[in-house]
Amino acid sequence: KEMPQMKIKLFQRKNGSASSHRAAPPEGNHERRTRLLKRSLWVMLAVVVLGWAALPALRAVILLANFLHRASPAAPNDLRVQNISFRATDGVQLAGWFVMVAPAAPTIILVHGSKGLRTDMLPWARFLSAAGYNILLYDSRGCGASEGWGITAGVREPDDVLGAVRYLQQRADLRSKRFGALGISLGAGTVLLAAAREPALLAVVADSAWADTSFQIARMSSLSTPLFPIPLLPYEPALINLLIGGNLAATSPLAVIGQISPRAVMLIHSADDQNATTPLSGERRLFAAAGEPKQEWIAPSGGHVGALDAHTAEYEQRVLAFFARYLA
Repeated sequence: KEMPQMKIKLFQRKNGSASSHRAAPPEGNHERRTRLLKRSLWVMLAVVVLGWAALPALRAVILLANFLHRASPAAPNDLRVQNISFRATDGVQLAGWFVMVAPAAPTIILVHGSKGLRTDMLPWARFLSAAGYNILLYDSRGCGASEGWGITAGVREPDDVLGAVRYLQQRADLRSKRFGALGISLGAGTVLLAAAREPALLAVVADSAWADTSFQIARMSSLSTPLFPIPLLPYEPALINLLIGGNLAATSPLAVIGQISPRAVMLIHSADDQNATTPLSGERRLFAAAGEPKQEWIAPSGGHVGALDAHTAEYEQRVLAFFARYLA
């Protein structure tokens, strides 16, 4: 009688141990899933942190790099342009057009805006050449057919203008060595910076100019979102300085516009300019800092660089009168 009972107990023990052995795998699978989930969360967190840390570098490259519209633009049918090339004073090769109206006429250098092309300046080239001025218009560094992988946000672009002046001075077919310049947006600040360094620029017009880079640098400290700004690592300005070989914070038309005097300055701005880097208040500060002779025109409308389209006749009349007085 005892033998069957012993067999039953042995069977129960074996059966119990087998049950406990079979129950172990679910517990092990749960632990493995937990470890995998934790590992995935850590990987996701690392990716987010690395992406956040890389954002300033990405924004710096986006600000400067220009890989679009990098071919030579088609020549206009209504202007007789000469294909030219010259070097900026720091050696960058630039491509452009020259419109010869008369060897004894003054020449006006036209400078386009950020990541633009020389063709952007054709509306200005048309009315200025029709008034008897020779015209030089070119692709700034990092734009169109000129050398460079991107722009420099106004830091090195003045060297392009100075290179244009040197090119004009060396042309034997130009009897007049009287030069002026007109720039829009980024090019507006550029011509002010260049004129402060170049006495040969006798009269400059700056349309929708920026006063300094303080706003641009200030917004590099965070990333705007619909809910709240996300603070960023503060290395973007230093990286930009490294990429462009200059000091973005020290690049300020406002600081040097007074040095253009006694040569002439004209500032044009639209009252409704909504561009964050070129507020009307910046134009007011520029005009206050400029020396004589100086002129300003606040167009009632037109937006950023839109005064010529919005008020064509008045714009042309004012600019031509300015150049006639100080350049012709």
